[in-house]
Formats: sequence, C-alpha cells, structure tokens
Amino acid sequence: MEHRWLGFLSIAVLGLMVFVFFWFRNQPIEISIPESTIEVGSITQPTLTFVNPAKGAEEPTVTIVEFGDFECVACNTLADSLEVLVKTFPEDVRVVWKDMPNESAHELATPAAIASHCADRQGAFWTYHDALFDRQSYVSESQFTQIAQDLQLDVKKFQSCYDERDTLPIVKKDYEEGLALGLTATPTLFIGDQTLVGAVSTQDLVDLVATMLKSP
Repeated sequence: MEHRWLGFLSIAVLGLMVFVFFWFRNQPIEISIPESTIEVGSITQPTLTFVNPAKGAEEPTVTIVEFGDFECVACNTLADSLEVLVKTFPEDVRVVWKDMPNESAHELATPAAIASHCADRQGAFWTYHDALFDRQSYVSESQFTQIAQDLQLDVKKFQSCYDERDTLPIVKKDYEEGLALGLTATPTLFIGDQTLVGAVSTQDLVDLVATMLKSP
C-alpha cells in the first residue's frame, strides 16, 4: 500500500513539474527599458513597410504584427501557433515580424535579428526565422553562418552583410518603434485594435481571427 502511495506521489510531482515547465514557456519576457529620448506611448499602432518580413495572404482581412526576440522562449512557442493560423486562413491572414531584441536578457538577440534580415535579402527570412527557433536551445554566433549554409544561401554575401551589420538599422527602427508603443514584454501581438502579450494559444488565436472574419 505504501509503495502505491509513493507511486501516486511521484506521478503527481512529475505532472506538476511538466505543468510548471510549460507554464514558464508561455510567459512573456519582460523588456528592460533603456534610457531613451523616445516618448513611451507616443504611438498606438505599428507602422508597416516593405522592409518588414511578412507571410500569408497578399490582400489580408486580418494583419497580425508580432514584436519578437529570437532568444525568447515564448516567441518560439508562438511561432508554431502563428504558422497554424496562416495555414488555417491562407486567404485572410498575414503575419508581419518586427524585432524587439531584449539585450539585457539575451546576448544574441540583436545579432540573431541582424542575421535574419541578412537572410531576408536573399528571400529566406522565414526559413531562417524557423531555423533560429529550432536551434534556440544551442544557438551561438557560429550557428548564424551554419544556418545560412544549411539553407543553401550565398554564404559570402550573407557573411558580408552580417559582419558589416548592414541590417542593424532595420532592427533598431523596429526596437525604437516598440519603445514608442510602450511595449514591456515579448512576444507582443497587434491584431486590429487588440494587443496581446505572451504565447497566446493556437486555439485562442484561431477563435479570435474567426470572430473577426465574421464581423461586418
């Protein structure tokens, strides 16, 4: 009888550990706000231009703008949900990526963002984005070039772009816009007039978009 209770206790403890692990995975990462001349909250909606990587519908009914960080675990979780969303509503949903690297928590957040936009210059942002998240647990600066090789990019052009930090202005512009929007954590989503923070579940996103599409 005692062994049975020990077994139940072990299962309960294991279940609690799994719950806590996944709970932490979905929590947004708070951003340490640096001293800046940018007025926090000076704008209410992100701006979109041709330099912002996007995927999904060409003429979307619903546009989702994500401010993310490639070393943010919750951003990794959210990436899967957004991919499902685009596949569920291929004619209606467009997802746009903007960089909000949290350098105080993630040493490689800005370099990873720079590398992703160097890949974007060769039309490979989203495959590079996915590869960064796939390797998040062991990402290093050497992996940036390795990913470019694995994706069969022109490595010489990629390396030159990365070494010269050619795409840093794009990253900085997104980051400064995030500060102006008053963002305090990643990931943050802008969907219509709604702002969502953290790894919103796939089902919640699907339900939200379905409701928006039904609205007149």
